[in-house]
Amino acid sequence: MINTLKQIIFMRTALWVNAFLYYLKRLPLAGKLVPDSVYANYPAKKILAAGAFLVRQLVDIAGKPLYLLFFVLLPAQLLSGKIPLWKGQTFSLMAHILFFLNCIIGSLGDSQIFTVTRDKITLLKYMKGDVRSYTHAALCLKYVPFFLYYLPFLILFSLLCGGTAVQGLFLWILLAAARSMGEAFQLFVFDRTGKVYYRNMACSWAIIGIGLAGAYLLPLSGLSLPASFLLHPVSMVFWLACGGFSLYYIITGYKGYEQKLIHSIDINFLLSTIMKSSSASSFKEVEVREKDAELSLSVRQHTSALRGYAYFNSLFFARHRRQLLRPVYYRLIAVAAIFALSVVFLLLNRPAAVKLGQNMTALLPSFVYIMYFLTVADKACRAMFYNCDKDMLHYSFYRRPDTILKNFRVRLMYVSLYDAVIAGTLCLCAVIFRLLCGVSIFTADMLLFCLAILLLSVLFTAHHLCLYYIFQPYSESLQIKNPFFSVINIIMYALCFLCLEIKVTGSLFTLGVLGFTVIYIAAALVLVYFRSPKAFRVK
Repeated sequence: MINTLKQIIFMRTALWVNAFLYYLKRLPLAGKLVPDSVYANYPAKKILAAGAFLVRQLVDIAGKPLYLLFFVLLPAQLLSGKIPLWKGQTFSLMAHILFFLNCIIGSLGDSQIFTVTRDKITLLKYMKGDVRSYTHAALCLKYVPFFLYYLPFLILFSLLCGGTAVQGLFLWILLAAARSMGEAFQLFVFDRTGKVYYRNMACSWAIIGIGLAGAYLLPLSGLSLPASFLLHPVSMVFWLACGGFSLYYIITGYKGYEQKLIHSIDINFLLSTIMKSSSASSFKEVEVREKDAELSLSVRQHTSALRGYAYFNSLFFARHRRQLLRPVYYRLIAVAAIFALSVVFLLLNRPAAVKLGQNMTALLPSFVYIMYFLTVADKACRAMFYNCDKDMLHYSFYRRPDTILKNFRVRLMYVSLYDAVIAGTLCLCAVIFRLLCGVSIFTADMLLFCLAILLLSVLFTAHHLCLYYIFQPYSESLQIKNPFFSVINIIMYALCFLCLEIKVTGSLFTLGVLGFTVIYIAAALVLVYFRSPKAFRVK
């Protein structure tokens, strides 16, 4: 198994290094300093491989406290601070959230045994390696550092939440046992049915829905799994026994590695199952039907008066009105539902609702997080690529800087209008809510609130379009290829999530959003003009 472990590490680091060099060469300035001969420089690549392995471990270590902070500690503190029932129960809420996120979603929603990777295909399909040895080595490589890195942070966060170091250790045992049980359960199901159930989209989303609802919605309704039950000594004996038996089954008890498990390696699942399936389905959502090409008389009259790329994009958005208007309608329904809940809140607790209406600008930081999810720009970019740019980018004139910048401006205007409808409806609901509360709407605070919401819609529209033009992350096989695109989106999401903790006055926040939006759009135009001619192409 040790030799197999070395082979896996060597192959993975080699893939990391080659991918790093490939994308490094594509950077505007640094790429020119990297010669093509670097791929054949074995000593240099060996050093880079060691560095890549070290960086990967550092990223894994850093990821543990960030995950615990954003998805466990902050929600637990918010719940314990907002709901009187959970006052002083932060650690118990932490254990509850971890159980549903890690023991339900983490253990049942994924599996290292059935994950399909390039090194797994190469070593088992092409090099005919030992399946049992590879599986055990891959499990060790995944879970030994995974839980070693978790242990100190679980103890630290337990202490921060009012628990003890022993309870942090018990949490660690619970998570380790749950992962072992999850792997063994999926192996058992595969042995009996020949199917990997988590590759089914319905099963995957059901597990995610149950896990998220259990983690965050149950405490809101006043229910939770108390830490005194999850981490009771008797419970720990049960978890250890189940985890130990599951580990025995994985290592020794299962006899079908060579005969059965090899058939689970389907190259169609080379990427994460959920990501691959959702990627394909997300592009299917923006496919054009025959009826979409039919334009009404008013639309034809409007487009006929346009010229050049304004006419070109007008036709595109007219023929994609179904694909782009439907998500707008869904978001408007969501906004209407939130408004209905606010009216119910007003009826049940009028003093608190009036106070909320008077201090509405205090909610602006939270609306950064909300507006991030309400934008339709991401879907618009997928429609642009799948139904237009994928074919047009084969022509050199379409890749000229002036053409790209013209299309970017026109598309920014169109998609901003879609997002502005959502933002405008949100502002209208806020105005009506204040009127129902008996609070004046002709105030500076209300003006700042509406202005900030509209600016946020423009900001997130520009963000998605800018990333699309600068990185063009989609390939003809409908996969997201560019890692920088994913990393920047994660950073933006993290910044939006951090805004939930910001406590500033409405005027300062609005000015900050205005300044950031203007700078972001200006930078986007510059980057799109200089970077897109090289990056905006079919991959």
